[in-house]
Amino acid sequence: MKKIILFTLIMILALSSVAYASDIYKSSKSEIDASNASDGYIKVKYLNETTKKLKVIIDKGTSQYTYDLNNKGEYDTYTLQLGDGSYKIRIFENISDNKYATVQTSTITVKLKDQNAPYLVPNQMVNFNDQSETVKKAKELTEGKTTDIEKLDVIYDYVISNITYDNEKAKTVKSGYLPSIDDILNKNKGICFDYAAVMAAMLRSESIPSKLVMGYTSNLSAYHAWNEVYTEETGWIVLNEMYFDGNQWRLMDSTIASSAKQSNSPKVMESTNKLINSKNYTKEFEY
Repeated sequence: MKKIILFTLIMILALSSVAYASDIYKSSKSEIDASNASDGYIKVKYLNETTKKLKVIIDKGTSQYTYDLNNKGEYDTYTLQLGDGSYKIRIFENISDNKYATVQTSTITVKLKDQNAPYLVPNQMVNFNDQSETVKKAKELTEGKTTDIEKLDVIYDYVISNITYDNEKAKTVKSGYLPSIDDILNKNKGICFDYAAVMAAMLRSESIPSKLVMGYTSNLSAYHAWNEVYTEETGWIVLNEMYFDGNQWRLMDSTIASSAKQSNSPKVMESTNKLINSKNYTKEFEY
């Protein structure tokens, strides 16, 4: 997976932002709906369709997340994954080349109902709803399962057994790509971003907090994506800790686990075992 290249900001224009009822903040060009901030997310939209490229930057303290915003005049959903506190939300529109002007700046104070709330809801990266085929499949897989570990186990097995790595897509994927989880499930092919998005969507739809994590591993040359999962039995399971399902250890890197599962090659299995034992993963962002 290719890393998204951040743009250069030139703040030429700043429009005032006004708070309306139910924590809706508006400028003349854009809108921020913070009415669900306590549930771990906000919604942002540019008010009209445009051909311009649009960006959203969310800051808290020294942490910063940069996103694309659709130009169709529709809401995109963004996670408030940096905990309680003050968030600055800025919306930008492209004016030429890599120059962007500020459309709106708003500051909101967030108090989460649950610190895991951001990892239970859909967002731009993990986009699903009750009608998603991926959600229906998760419900089917987990029928009769009573614990989070049991649900995690069947979802994990399904993802690594049915989705194969799409080498051609990995070569051609462009900056700004976002997974369509139902398309991935239908094609049974994807890149690391796709694996992590499908798994996170399935788990979240079953009320199991799941992070989609992006960063690096020294075992691979490309920017990478994987999952971290929370269960009542284990707490947060991070990649280099894995989890034990009662029979075997499971790796939260479903892309690598899938390659091993679907290969009968001893060399692949040996390589995967080395990866499982490795702690050479560096997290950069989590969604």
